[in-house]
Amino acid sequence: MRKIIKYLLLFLSVNEMYAQWSTNTNLNTPICTAFTKQNDPRIIQDGNGGAFITWKDERNGLPDIYVQRINKDGYILWTLNGISACDDTSDQSTPNLVTDMQGGIIVSWSDRRTGIDRDVFVQRIDSNGTELWTHNGVAIATKPNREHNEKICSDGAGGAIIVWEQEDAQWDVWAQRVNNNGVIQWTAGGIPLTTAVGNRINPKIQKDGKGGAIVTWQDNRTGFYDIYAQRIDALGNYVWSPLGLPICLAPNTQSSPKIDPSNSTGGAYITWTDKRNGVDYDIYVQKIDSSGNLLFPPNGIPVCIASGNQSAPDILSNKVEGVIICWKDNRATNTDIYAQRIDAAGNIMWTLNGVAICTSPNDQLNPNICEDMQGGAIIVWQDSSNANDYDIKAQRVDYLGNIVWTVNGEVVCNAVDVQKSPKNISDDRGGSIFVWQDKRSGSNDIYAHHFFSNGTYIDNTSVQNLSTTEKVLIYPNPTSDYLYLNFIENISIINIYDVSGKNIFSEKYPTNKIDLSSFSPSLYFLEIIKKDGATIYNKIEKQ
Repeated sequence: MRKIIKYLLLFLSVNEMYAQWSTNTNLNTPICTAFTKQNDPRIIQDGNGGAFITWKDERNGLPDIYVQRINKDGYILWTLNGISACDDTSDQSTPNLVTDMQGGIIVSWSDRRTGIDRDVFVQRIDSNGTELWTHNGVAIATKPNREHNEKICSDGAGGAIIVWEQEDAQWDVWAQRVNNNGVIQWTAGGIPLTTAVGNRINPKIQKDGKGGAIVTWQDNRTGFYDIYAQRIDALGNYVWSPLGLPICLAPNTQSSPKIDPSNSTGGAYITWTDKRNGVDYDIYVQKIDSSGNLLFPPNGIPVCIASGNQSAPDILSNKVEGVIICWKDNRATNTDIYAQRIDAAGNIMWTLNGVAICTSPNDQLNPNICEDMQGGAIIVWQDSSNANDYDIKAQRVDYLGNIVWTVNGEVVCNAVDVQKSPKNISDDRGGSIFVWQDKRSGSNDIYAHHFFSNGTYIDNTSVQNLSTTEKVLIYPNPTSDYLYLNFIENISIINIYDVSGKNIFSEKYPTNKIDLSSFSPSLYFLEIIKKDGATIYNKIEKQ
């Protein structure tokens, strides 16, 4: 009997090591399949290779806000089908989330519990799924008129800064800060982002690294929508002009701004959809520093000015500086997905008007982007190339603009019926975790999937043909002067490339110590060629 128990325990322990990520794109990994509809998923990293996911959930009748945590191997960590961030009997929608910097999350949403119109609430949940603030959330704004379309970022101290659209005599953009204990930090009801007249909508927010935030929005004070921004400090003071910083005042309409940090300047990159040509929409981008200086030419630089409409941009900045921007593009007869890389000086780095990410038949929509840990990106979208319904596909593009995975994308989900609204994050290993809303059951549920950096569920790139003792190849990383290799016996050549792709270091049969003291602080790419011809890549950060 003891022997049987011993082998049973061994069997169970071995099986516990197997990942729960589905290997089948018809099945995937369910996040929530509760009764009725689940919509509008959002996802962030959990700091351990897994993810936090939130969504709007109608299992109780009117929509509530639910959340779930999944680890790097695809195991659900909290209650099956998620835990409620808010299950008040009124209507809650537009969930967003951000890290609390202590292993948990802060979730925001718009809420109709006051019975007047929508308001904004937040809740903090720890890494174990326990509510830390008032049940059903802390009120951020509960004014007589409507507050909705809220966005959230970390304040860098365990709390959050929330921005939203507010309906007064006009639509305006307001903000509030809440600390790590759920206590409101600024004037009750929040502060406006500008004192100027005119309608303001569609805010996006990015932390400024000093306890405050940079916010961008579309603003029609001139009669057409333009793009403006404001930086607000940790105390709720304007850092830039009370009128806001004009990002683009070109003719006609500019809309749908997105923002990501500029790490070296303490500022941000802002991209948007632009109709300055009076004919169709293009994609532009601007870079600003922490003082509000425009670092690219006035009104931004063109990312794509191809014929037809380009819209729905998403943006990814990196530590080296520069951005990768993706968008949906109808320069052809249907809508496709394209991307472009812009360097820190505003130079176009890839093919003029963008690299084609997917040009399959029918429409591809809703692109979303995350980093691939090697200077490139992984892009996911909603794809109707099978003509019957929407599936989810993804593509990886390297820092030189080369397509890495199967042409027109790897299938993430091809289950029956409609899958849409995909989002993705980095898995911190060069791959990506994807989430979307999925109608395979007849009503929308939330599903997820995972790919390693090679576009499959098998991790055979970073440890290609390596034994267990060979997996850790370089240290320390980030590094200052020297890089060490803990396995060199089977290495034939080492190459190092800068972010432009130039080979700046090459050594045959290397020692275990590489001198980087003459390298400028930047991101580099290490290529290790083994004696059997296998090639391994690593990202190096020189500080």
